[in-house]
Amino acid sequence: MIGKIFASALVATLLGCATPGVTVTVTSTPDGAYITSGNSGVSGIVPVTAFWDKQSLKRDEKGCFQLQGFTARWASGAITEVPVLQHCGEPDGNYTFNMSRNMNSPDFDKDLQFALQVQAVRAQNAQATASQSAALATMWSALSVPQKNQTPVQCSSYTIENSVQTTCR
Repeated sequence: MIGKIFASALVATLLGCATPGVTVTVTSTPDGAYITSGNSGVSGIVPVTAFWDKQSLKRDEKGCFQLQGFTARWASGAITEVPVLQHCGEPDGNYTFNMSRNMNSPDFDKDLQFALQVQAVRAQNAQATASQSAALATMWSALSVPQKNQTPVQCSSYTIENSVQTTCR
């Protein structure tokens, strides 16, 4: 019964999360840029995801949506800014937006080195996640093994002088 209630709550939660709107995942070239935006709560090392609820989107005179843009800052200090994203499609869906570094900015080698470090950390995290998943699967399968029916043991004890004698079958 509790399992059914939990499953129903989980399904309701997952369905509730499917709010229509525009989701933009920001990446960078080279990898590893720190992204910020006027969109509250959007910041971090790529990939970063921003969401605009369908009801908050307003079309302009061309029929497009104007979305708050992003600023990318690389380890070298190079900056790329895109103040506004223009979205002329449907008011829902998932999109990827790549921010490219200005190749004329100095210290490109620093950004490439940082990109390699970011990718190495991601690979380590993926390996750790895979190990955790394998360990959880092993534990789950061990718990899922049906127990063998054990026959009850019947014992009887009796006293002989200063000792207790027990016989089981």
